[in-house]
Amino acid sequence: MPPKSNRLVASCLTMAEMPKDGLIELAFLGRSNAGKSSLINALTRSKMAHVSSNPGKTQRIHFYQMANWYLVDLPGYGYAKVSKTIRDQFGQAVEEYLSSRQPLIGGILVQDIRRDPEDEERQILQWASDRNLFLAVVGTKLDRLNKTEQKMRIQRLEEIYQRPIYPVSNRTGEGLNKVKEAIMGLGLTI
Repeated sequence: MPPKSNRLVASCLTMAEMPKDGLIELAFLGRSNAGKSSLINALTRSKMAHVSSNPGKTQRIHFYQMANWYLVDLPGYGYAKVSKTIRDQFGQAVEEYLSSRQPLIGGILVQDIRRDPEDEERQILQWASDRNLFLAVVGTKLDRLNKTEQKMRIQRLEEIYQRPIYPVSNRTGEGLNKVKEAIMGLGLTI
């Protein structure tokens, strides 16, 4: 019987704990308060990623089994209500994962559409470019802006990132199909 999809199969802080079956992986990256877990749940129409009102609840690398790949939920960076020691620990795990994980084919950078990118987002762009990996930028929290503000923020982020932005509202579902299409364009089933 094939493994059930949309289920947590590993929660890791070291490479030794990560799945070794060779399934391809797509990482979800972003600030602690960008709406990453909500996006994962909206895309998968499930509640597999824990959503909290307190940023920084994801403190391990979570591997979710999809139909033919792993959705990898990385701990957020930036603001998190955890000690510096814990933040450094999961930061080191993420850095090791991103720099050396072979089945990793790319990432979904989750960005609050109301904010401009900072150094961490620029580093993620550079990481994807250096490794020649797929990277899609998803602008979340679209529903918190009026139509004029939405247009301005999309244009601003596309100018900064020099690539299309996938604007979404996890709450209303607006834009989710475009993100799914981008993921399916990689040959992945979602």
